[in-house]
Amino acid sequence: MARAKRSDFAMALDEFVDEFYLDHPDKVAQQARLDPIPEPVGDPLADAWIGAAGEHLALRWGLRTPNWTQRAAHFALEQPHFLPDARALRGLIIVESPPAFRTRLIFTRAEPLARARFPHDAPRAQMPLEWPPPEESAENSPGNGPG
Repeated sequence: MARAKRSDFAMALDEFVDEFYLDHPDKVAQQARLDPIPEPVGDPLADAWIGAAGEHLALRWGLRTPNWTQRAAHFALEQPHFLPDARALRGLIIVESPPAFRTRLIFTRAEPLARARFPHDAPRAQMPLEWPPPEESAENSPGNGPG
């Protein structure tokens, strides 16, 4: 089904991630969801997402990264893909993107697989966007010194 259209693929990925989160905190069950080797779908973007999702979920939840995530089909994007695709956000999502996505030229939010079923007791990834940094006082800030 997921091979027919990108929207079908997105729905299948969302369902997979929901099931993965419902297994939390059972790491054996979560690993068992990641281990089966998926067939490449033949769409470089979808295949990159599949590899990134598998690797990211393993790294994010302290599991073993399946070897299949490193297959060439999961690194086949030739141009970067931004989600969201707003030019104004590109700098932010380039920085926030988790390594499993960034290495596949997918640039997205810090928690690209956040869903309603994301475990409520698990901390969410955050970027340190506080400015000025806490150790910097008003006296040390540029523009406030003797000039």
